[in-house]
Amino acid sequence: MHYNQSGSRRGKPKRILDPSAGLSSQDTNTTYPMVQNPYAYNSQVPVTDNAPDYGFNMQEQQQQLPQNYGFNTGHMPYPQQNFGEAFPTPQFATQLLAEPIVTNMAMQYGNALVGSGKQQLEKYIPITALKYYFAVDNSYVLTKLGLLFFPYTHKDWTVKYEQDVPLQPRYEKNAPDMYIPTMAFLTYVLMAALVLGTHERFTPEQLGILASSALAWGVIEILVHLISLYVMNLDTSLTTLDLLAYCGYKYVGMNAALLTSLIFEGFGYYIVLLFCSISLGFFLMRTLKLRVIPQGQNSYTTTGNKRRIYFILFVAGIQPVLMWWLSYHLI
Repeated sequence: MHYNQSGSRRGKPKRILDPSAGLSSQDTNTTYPMVQNPYAYNSQVPVTDNAPDYGFNMQEQQQQLPQNYGFNTGHMPYPQQNFGEAFPTPQFATQLLAEPIVTNMAMQYGNALVGSGKQQLEKYIPITALKYYFAVDNSYVLTKLGLLFFPYTHKDWTVKYEQDVPLQPRYEKNAPDMYIPTMAFLTYVLMAALVLGTHERFTPEQLGILASSALAWGVIEILVHLISLYVMNLDTSLTTLDLLAYCGYKYVGMNAALLTSLIFEGFGYYIVLLFCSISLGFFLMRTLKLRVIPQGQNSYTTTGNKRRIYFILFVAGIQPVLMWWLSYHLI
């Protein structure tokens, strides 16, 4: 329906069926922009000088916006930084280590560090002396084990020397060693755990208790022997490592007694323990006699020899007591 402009209702808006018709009226002085396509994206709308300014200048904003919104590194608005230049690459480190000067400096520093560490360690542990006691072979081990169980048939107990230095155990079966005592001690701990397991009394804590108690008694024994030598004022060729080796041979007899107890129980244990105790006592008396009593003084009434004999008997006699004390509670 159309209304006539010249009608009596001049103040009311007119209804237009065609939306393309002009929006301007003759009685208005302000013109508004015509939007050609309301769904157009980023279209420039012409604005007249009389249009109201709301603070948005589309042309200036379009000039200030960046032209590229993608992730193209060639058109990044921020300057690129090379962070790898501040750190050396693996190739650079390899080339630096390959230089002869750097290699020689590293070798010299390593040798100096090892040398100083070895000197500091030898102040407390005689590494060079320990090498002598572990210089053994299979032939020596088998011969020495037979000598510990059957020392009665052995005749020559002297230790041979070469240029005032005793021969290594691999060349001299009468020389003391630390290999057999060390292995016998470890075997004793495992054997004790096996015996406890057969009696259903084994717990993991027993391994630590057995090892620590045996070590404690060994340290006490060595301290008693050293104090006895000092108090008796005996000048002998025995060293601390010699005493440790001779006193460590008792674990061989203890292992044999514990192994027998698995088959013959308590009766077999005491029979083997008695036999090993007598054999070890005889072995120690014959061995220590040449190390404690000076050569050429066979008379027991010679000054100081009585004290030496007492010391030998004490060392040989204390071994069966310790063998029984460290093993009787296991069977």
